[in-house]
This record gives sequence, C-alpha cells and structure tokens, in this order.
Amino acid sequence: MTNDEFIRRVIGKPWANRACDFNQMDCWGLVVLYYRHVLGKELHHIPGYESDADFITCYTQQRMKWQEANSAGVGCLAVFYRGDSPSHVGVIVSPGKCLHSRGEHGFVRVDSPLALMKIYQRVEYLKYGEI
Repeated sequence: MTNDEFIRRVIGKPWANRACDFNQMDCWGLVVLYYRHVLGKELHHIPGYESDADFITCYTQQRMKWQEANSAGVGCLAVFYRGDSPSHVGVIVSPGKCLHSRGEHGFVRVDSPLALMKIYQRVEYLKYGEI
C-alpha cells in the first residue's frame, strides 16, 4: 500500500483506545498499521497494550527499538510530550505533515507538527530499524 493510499484509507476514522484496525485506532494503533501496510515492518508487540495498559508504560517498553532521527523524514515516528512525559504519537507522512489519531471523540487526521505544538510542549522524531 502506498503512503497516499494508506492516508486515504484511514483519514477520518474514529479514535478508539487501544484499537488497531482499519475501522478505528488510537495513536499507537495508527503507527502500527502504517508500519505494517506502508513500510512492510511489523513493530514489536507490547504485552498489555490491548488491555488498556498506560500509554507511558507501553512507550517506555517500546522506546529502545527506536533511534533519534536527524530530521522529520517520511516514516519517522513523531513523539509529542506534555512536560517530560510522552503523551501522543503520529507518523510523518510528508514534509511538515503528521498523520495521527488524537484523543477521545477524535479521529485520524493530518496536521503540521507545528500546529500540534500548540497542545504539546515538545516533539522528538524517531526512526525504527533501518528507515
């Protein structure tokens, strides 16, 4: 599936806590689907994620699999922080555009990371494996 095909398929889909399918997804579920269907990579499974484990616990378990990126390239994970705690993730799908699924009653959308910085204090960009 191409980047654009994936975006068209998920845009507007509802956010649902710990969901990871094409009907509904949370922010991490969206990242997992993107990596699986666009990049052909299966991300490390986090035990307890589907059972409503805390996001920070899941992120901490997963973080060691990722490396800091020099820039926000296509396919990079964007991690948004509130204070010192990561609280939201998305995928960079084009220069200056982040695909993400945000919050209760939210949905999948594309926003500028700069626009998201009105809500969060900082962002870091990570790459998985050899991306």
